[in-house]
Order: sequence, then structure tokens, then C-alpha cells
Amino acid sequence: GIYHDELVFQGSFTAQSGYDLMKEAIQSLGDQLPPAFFAASDSLAIGALRALQEAGISLPDRVSLISFNDTSLTKQVYPPLSSITVYTEEMGRAGMDILNKEVLHGRKIPSLTMLGTRLTLRDSTRNE
Repeated sequence: GIYHDELVFQGSFTAQSGYDLMKEAIQSLGDQLPPAFFAASDSLAIGALRALQEAGISLPDRVSLISFNDTSLTKQVYPPLSSITVYTEEMGRAGMDILNKEVLHGRKIPSLTMLGTRLTLRDSTRNE
């Protein structure tokens, strides 16, 4: 499978946590650093980017980095971060629809809601 527990680093959703976790990854994995990282928030990715740059690890030549949320910060760093856009307005609407149905029917109704996202490729990833 593609999942490897030793390649998962968890922390809080802050730039400092991203920095600390990437430093840990660089130290523990050494030459076995994977070719790409996914950060669960833009803040985490910005911290990870700083750690990679301090270690002299080239983006995107040696490592690619993708973040999640696609806030304006992703375009303010170098290299600009590839990121996944989450449509939070749609997420809010869907949540309200579910809540309204529960209130109207007086009970929880099992449902599945799928919302789209968009990947915006920038200079932090190889775009081949």
C-alpha cells in the first residue's frame, strides 16, 4: 500500500508546528526523505517550507510540497505553494441543509455529502 506510518508527522495547525515536524522528518528520514509532502493546512506548509529551505533541500527539485486551504498566504512565500482549495461557503451551506433537515424531522437522517475541491499547482511542486 501507499500508506506508511513512519511518513506521517502530526502536530498543531501552526507554522511553528510545520517547521518542527519537517525538521523531525529531515532528521529522522535523512536520505530517505520522500519526494513529496502534503500539509493539512497552509500554516503547516509554510513552516515546513522554511525548514526545507534552511536544510538546503530544493523545492520542487528534491521535494514537492502541497498545502490545504489555498489562503492568500500560499502566494506570498517562495516558492509559491501548490494548494488544495476548499469551498468553505459550500461546506457551510451543506451543514445548514443537514441541520435544517434534522430540525424539521426531529431526528438524525443518515446522509452522505460530497463537496468538490480544486488543486492549484504552483512552484512548490513538479508540474510534469
